[in-house]
Amino acid sequence: MFCIKNATIHDGKEHVFKKDILIDGHTIVSVSEHIDTESEYFDAQGMHVFPGFIDPMSNWGILGPGREIRGNAEDNDEHTHVCTPEMNIIYAFNGRGIRIQQLGAFGITAVGVAPSNNNLFGGMMGVFDVDGINPFKMCIKEKAGLKACVTSDVTKFWGAKNMMPSTHMGIFQMFSEQLRNAKEYDSSKGRDPKKEAIREMLDKKMPLFVVAKKPMEVHSLLHILKDYDVDLVLASGFGLQDCEEEILEYRPAIISSVRVDGFNTDAADGDNEFLYQLYKKGIQVSLASNVDGRMCSREEMLWNGIDMYKACHDSEAVITMMTFNNAKALGVDDVTGSIEEGKRADLVIYSDHPLKTYKAEILLTLSNGKAVYRKGDEMKCFI
Repeated sequence: MFCIKNATIHDGKEHVFKKDILIDGHTIVSVSEHIDTESEYFDAQGMHVFPGFIDPMSNWGILGPGREIRGNAEDNDEHTHVCTPEMNIIYAFNGRGIRIQQLGAFGITAVGVAPSNNNLFGGMMGVFDVDGINPFKMCIKEKAGLKACVTSDVTKFWGAKNMMPSTHMGIFQMFSEQLRNAKEYDSSKGRDPKKEAIREMLDKKMPLFVVAKKPMEVHSLLHILKDYDVDLVLASGFGLQDCEEEILEYRPAIISSVRVDGFNTDAADGDNEFLYQLYKKGIQVSLASNVDGRMCSREEMLWNGIDMYKACHDSEAVITMMTFNNAKALGVDDVTGSIEEGKRADLVIYSDHPLKTYKAEILLTLSNGKAVYRKGDEMKCFI
């Protein structure tokens, strides 16, 4: 047993209260006042406790420096076909690699990991713990979503090979054709792994995560999907002001990494104030390190949260965008993403509120009940 006492708790669902948290192994077993326990405890008087941050669509554990992960390993980037929905990200994930990346030192306790942006349908995503060795034991949820991309990342990569799609016309013709073929798929006539994987998404066994950076891409995507009952997670945030009517009609979840993403030329079109207004209208908005498929820094998740807070001045809404909404988008909100009894002990303790002051320091990060960072731990210069 381990108890966090006298904490100011931000539960991930916009509630703030002062209580104790009792942890038994991997699980939060009690959130209540004045828990009497003889077990080890952490006195969090004057401190702030949050659910562990969840980076919802990343390449952590796949890309990065060091002996465990080559800088351009590209194990999440299958080049043999533009449509590889049958691929499973769990076979690209390196547990020792993500441990080197020390995400817990920046409050991240779980990650959604995705195929690259080069393929139209890249494969199936997974949700992983940030500490471990065996990816199958670290996996919180396999097949958490089907990853697709309808941006110029696809046309540049395959157009350079003189292969389709080399234009946005080609992207959306192929996207529509793949959906139609999967809808008509009949396994009794012969198994087709590509159609089968897309059909699982159409049957709502997993959501569809689509990277779409420009308004014209969002317009085209939502126009095609109106004929399908799909749980859509739109990885964008760029220029969505021009798509408000369609978004409020279709009501996709949104993952954004706007403004601080200096390597993404589309980020300048991002509008956090508009994203917050969508959030207030009931759209499920989440924040990520980046949705661009590139290597990023461990701090970017928090930086995006700080930038959103500057735009909306609603700190608890932003915490929700970094925790519970991310868990919900990935289908793991029943086990993590908020501080509630029965959920995984994914917690981060700060000396102050990290969205409100740069003086806030991380004191302790627990991932599945295990301390993955304590203030004073050695930090390595890996992103």
